[in-house]
Amino acid sequence: MITVDQQNLVFEPLDESAWRLCDTNIDEHDAARLIAYVERVDSGYEAIWLGLGMRPSWYASRDDVLRTARDLRRPDVTMTPSKPDPIPRVAPV
Repeated sequence: MITVDQQNLVFEPLDESAWRLCDTNIDEHDAARLIAYVERVDSGYEAIWLGLGMRPSWYASRDDVLRTARDLRRPDVTMTPSKPDPIPRVAPV
């Protein structure tokens, strides 16, 4: 069964306890369509986010995974890295 939300996010089943979370707004042949791999684990669900610079994270439900994915897709949430803190230079000896 494919589960869809109102923002075109789809859980595509891989087996009984694993899914791909995809964005149907992106062409099915484009790798950017794949947002995360989601797997049911003992304590809930693990999401391995792809292309977002996020570490794997754990959730109580698949709805929580969807909520996070929606938040990541909001236009006011930027995923661009900030400038690094400058490293003070040491004067040559």
